[in-house]
Amino acid sequence: MHDGWALPAALRGATFTAADAKAHGVAERRLRSDRATQLHHGVWADAGTELTVAQRASAALSATSPDAWISHAAAAHLLGLRVPPRLRALDRIDVTVPTPMHAPRGRGVRGRQRSLTPSAIAMIHGIRASSPAQAFVDGADYLAFADLVALGDGIVDLRRPLASAPELRRAIGEHRGQRGHRRLLAASHAVRPTSRSWAETVTRLELEAMGAPPAWWNVPVHLPGGEELAPDAAFWQAGVLLEVEGDQHRTDRAQWLTDLDRYNLVQRYDLEPHRIVVTSPAETRARLRPIVDRILRRWDPTRAAAPIAPWYSHPPEFPEG
Repeated sequence: MHDGWALPAALRGATFTAADAKAHGVAERRLRSDRATQLHHGVWADAGTELTVAQRASAALSATSPDAWISHAAAAHLLGLRVPPRLRALDRIDVTVPTPMHAPRGRGVRGRQRSLTPSAIAMIHGIRASSPAQAFVDGADYLAFADLVALGDGIVDLRRPLASAPELRRAIGEHRGQRGHRRLLAASHAVRPTSRSWAETVTRLELEAMGAPPAWWNVPVHLPGGEELAPDAAFWQAGVLLEVEGDQHRTDRAQWLTDLDRYNLVQRYDLEPHRIVVTSPAETRARLRPIVDRILRRWDPTRAAAPIAPWYSHPPEFPEG
């Protein structure tokens, strides 16, 4: 049976303007049916589609000034950066305009204004947005310190670096004299390229605050039997390994089996494995305290670390034991 209210195929699963709808023969009365949702003035979406952040960001920009860009948490999502659990679902899209323009308003938009150099804006998936280094600076406006460091860790990640440490420092320098500058500097000094998740960064910072010795994070090593192992965190002088659990450990059977094999493997080499789940700061510290105590009790500076895999090239700040 023909559905006279259905959107044309070209508009399904997408965002579109009223002009786009008109060009496809969709009158305003049809737009206001339950088949379309108005996102912003003159901007609509297929009501049957769950929009991605990129689609929502593009729609938000189409309803404001051509000089506007996506920033803050929305830019972090576009860049694939690490954000805390509370921000993994965005209720609003951050849209920034140059000072002295008025910050945009509207449903689903968090308007901001800022003076920036052109280099602070990049094209991300075809969308004007904060560059990776500027996304770190944006973080000072809405993130706690540990979350800000985690954002920076994701930017300089060895596996997929989006910006270098000097680029971060340059972006912070352009922010000098503005709110959050000192916190940005402190966070930049705490950033490390070997953390692979938000939870790992939070765990590392908590361990450091508790006085734990430096760990080797995600460093592949060769065990005496020829096996290769890359623990989340390794305290070799204590013979203690730490795994930071994430959602994939609960839901991915292959990951679960890998973890099980690794647990059995380290037992054969008199290594003590521990596992940690990051929740609230107080709960996380309570879980880490006995592990830190165990590390300090077992610490033996004469105990050699496992040899690093020859193919691995570590950064200069890598802790040497």
